Amino acid sequence: MMNLKRLSLAIFCLVIFLGIEGFAQTYRPTFWVEDQKQTLEEIAAKGWHGLLYWAADSEGDQMRYHYKSPYLEKQRWAVRGTDGLTGLVKKAHEKGMKVMANIEAVNPYHWEQNPWNAENIRLVASDLAATGIDAVFEECFEAKPEVFLSMARELKNKQVTYISGTDPMLLREPGFSSLWKETGAINIYNYYLKRDQLYNVATLAQHGSLGLAWAKYWNKPTSMISPLDRDWGIDVQSAPAVVSYLCMIRALQFRLDHFMIFGGAERFNPIETGKWINTYVSKQEKNRPVMNVVVLLKTQDERGKDASVGKGWNRLFNSGDAITSGAFNAGYDVVVSDRVLPADAYWIYTPGAVADLPIEVVKLMEGNQPVFLQAADRIPGGASTTANWKAALAKCGIDATHSFKYAGGTDGSSDVSLPESQEEDIPYTGYYKGTYLRFPGSDMQRGRELRAGTILPKESIKGQVLSSPNDTYGKGPYLVGLGNKYLVTTTALNWETAYPISDLLSGSGVLSGSNVWGIAGPKVSAFLAIETTLLELRIPGLAKGAQIHVQVWDAKKNKKLEQTLEYTGLYKQVLNAYDFILIDTVDSY
Repeated sequence: MMNLKRLSLAIFCLVIFLGIEGFAQTYRPTFWVEDQKQTLEEIAAKGWHGLLYWAADSEGDQMRYHYKSPYLEKQRWAVRGTDGLTGLVKKAHEKGMKVMANIEAVNPYHWEQNPWNAENIRLVASDLAATGIDAVFEECFEAKPEVFLSMARELKNKQVTYISGTDPMLLREPGFSSLWKETGAINIYNYYLKRDQLYNVATLAQHGSLGLAWAKYWNKPTSMISPLDRDWGIDVQSAPAVVSYLCMIRALQFRLDHFMIFGGAERFNPIETGKWINTYVSKQEKNRPVMNVVVLLKTQDERGKDASVGKGWNRLFNSGDAITSGAFNAGYDVVVSDRVLPADAYWIYTPGAVADLPIEVVKLMEGNQPVFLQAADRIPGGASTTANWKAALAKCGIDATHSFKYAGGTDGSSDVSLPESQEEDIPYTGYYKGTYLRFPGSDMQRGRELRAGTILPKESIKGQVLSSPNDTYGKGPYLVGLGNKYLVTTTALNWETAYPISDLLSGSGVLSGSNVWGIAGPKVSAFLAIETTLLELRIPGLAKGAQIHVQVWDAKKNKKLEQTLEYTGLYKQVLNAYDFILIDTVDSY
């Protein structure tokens, strides 16, 4: 008879993935294209399911709109262009295609002289819905959250899918939690793949996993955008191949419902890509365990003017790549929530000493599942520490009756190469099982160094020190554990920290020096090389001696390797930048 907790987990997983797979055996995502050069007939013939229509643009204080809008016809700040939408919607629907109106050019961020308020955007949304379109796309909601909330609610009332184009770093911006609950699909931009690059909006793809995992908790359809015709971190010559690799990874990670491809309809084959993806989705293991990332920070609606709350979200965002990659590489799936859900492992992200630890988290520490505990601020210690914190820390091997020192850092420029003070700051680098890695993380998009954490004195540590600086530099450990309960003392994590996370979860995963991004599992593993690197992979759940089928494609989608070999417990492969590797077990055919 199935254990009651496992039954609850199975039911929960069915709920969060029902919108993705339902009861069908075939995974059929929707492929949308934004392309101004091809006709509807040409696009339909190539197998696209939906078309993005450029519905408006602006110049100075004037908006030019390209659809029928009785409301805008009466506004001095609006100029009617050619209505290309009415006929397009009719023709598209006759061909079984959908149409999405793109109004990103007139959002409050891009259009500085905009007149938008909650009422007039509602009327514009109502006119858009009346054209018969299937969806509306915009972006940059943080500029005027109240405007986008009004639009989202009006479109929802009119049964039009509202999609907000979202950089994953907007998890830390005002209004995200309110807006996302009103959207028809959660979209994450999927480009700027390079890690550790300043002012390049680095790792949009990797960090986006946190947002998509949150969408699953809200039971929202999911989407990604990647460009083919603009160099946003992927050169246009490599984009057709690399974007198809991103689609595969996201399908295996989240069974994305929508793939939105910007530009270059003639350079991407949605039929071929869909069949290729579905082949490996159908081979992938169906019973992957789940790691629940529990975010206990206040939502934006509750933040008010508390600057420390925003800092906590910022640090969570910068830990997102390491946390989610660690789980995926260990053979787990990920769901993010603001409460404890039935799961096989947990990552608890708490505000720190500014808030007590919920009793639900303390109870997790009594269970058998692995639990990681990380704080956005200082970890409490000393006489005033609450009973809940003391109990949870004791399970991690920490005596919280001792006082702890907090190395707060500055949240300032990341241009410096060393901490300002070795007494007050934690160092950049550490070791895990003798392997060098960068444990603290940096906000590469905004050029800030977020090295901060709690320094634990030796006398407080009753468990095992798993990761720490070397003996001559730095104070206190980064990672301490007792059994399978772990305390992470730093506030932000670099991508290399995915290695100790996956290793502690399942004794497997991608070793820290391998700069790849993707997902691993006993039946299917898929990784994109972010730079030229040596992939060293321990495949979770796969026994030594199993036959594996390995394929590698380059940045132009040329297959450069295909072989079947015996798995030895560690697979190694040199990969060039944007090489893509797929590994599936032979018995999964």
